[in-house]
Amino acid sequence: MPHTEKTNEMKRIGVMLRAMDERQGIGIYSTNLIDKLLAIDQTNEYVLFYGNPSFYGRYAQYNNVKETVVPVRNKALWDQIIIPGMAKRENLDLLFHTKFTVPFLANCKTVMTIHGASWFVHPHLYKRLDIMYIRAMMPLYCRKADLILSNSQLTTNDFVQLLHVPREKIRTIPLGTDNSFRVIEDQSALERIKAKYRLPEKFILSVIKHDPRKNFKNLIAAFRILRARIPCKLVVIGIGCEKYIDEYRLRDDRICDDVLFTGWVEHTELPAFYNLATCMFFPSVYEEFGIPSCEAMACGCPPVVSNTGALPENVGDAGITVDPFKPKEMADALEKLYNDESLRAEYAAKCLVRAKYFTWERCAGDTLEALHSI
Repeated sequence: MPHTEKTNEMKRIGVMLRAMDERQGIGIYSTNLIDKLLAIDQTNEYVLFYGNPSFYGRYAQYNNVKETVVPVRNKALWDQIIIPGMAKRENLDLLFHTKFTVPFLANCKTVMTIHGASWFVHPHLYKRLDIMYIRAMMPLYCRKADLILSNSQLTTNDFVQLLHVPREKIRTIPLGTDNSFRVIEDQSALERIKAKYRLPEKFILSVIKHDPRKNFKNLIAAFRILRARIPCKLVVIGIGCEKYIDEYRLRDDRICDDVLFTGWVEHTELPAFYNLATCMFFPSVYEEFGIPSCEAMACGCPPVVSNTGALPENVGDAGITVDPFKPKEMADALEKLYNDESLRAEYAAKCLVRAKYFTWERCAGDTLEALHSI
């Protein structure tokens, strides 16, 4: 892309995208945000910095985009030494990182997205060295950044209250879901997924990962209670979740006969799971946003979610919120949806209305407006 003289209307924006190759959460955010941001903005020039060379050429169709691969494995070196040097050479007006940090040595304005404050709210869920690092460095990143984008009102409030970041420095921009998450009318497409993964006719769906924050201990306790009341099945999607079989001794009472662990499921197949599921169960301890809750709603799959974190903020009246530390309460909510078709249909209709707000197009538009503001 040839360098052009900057005007008041056009700015040169660098985007740090080393998080794009993460398969969940922030990786989904980074990929979808940039896809939509570039689609709506042909005015500004963008310089995209990748850590993974496989992304090079992804945006070759845009004349206002320059792609650069920076294959440095050390994250601190990438963030704090290499990128600010490249930002200076590229004569950037602004440097935007989709994940938590900004370069201290950047000679242009900086923006970062924060994806939660659970290190400060639930430190017992993290390693001690990670907590020490975050508590030392995050206040410095917040001070250096000219603007902070937050993924939920919960995250904004946490950073204001716990890290004393000025509220006017943070812009709350909820995340979204892409258009593939929708009600699928093609029954043959659903049947293909059902057959491929040997899914039961009726099941509860959990989209999580092997992580203590996902609260599998109480998730499976609630399912045990429900299973003792009615015949039911649970399908668990997520990286490493099969480790829970031994960790929680699921073979002892043969509960594993009614729990299917699929492992990682490709993004293109995930909407079919939500369409096939009776309801979605997401009792995370402290979800800072929780994209699966929005994906489920977009597919008309009623969610049962924690009453903690940002999940109540997401689902509103389109789902049932429960105490993630009370398995019986969770089992009661699941039983209602599992047995009552009219109640399930009522929540499904609310889901489809609620989901219209959580789009990547809106997220990108609000992000572009925020970047323009500084």
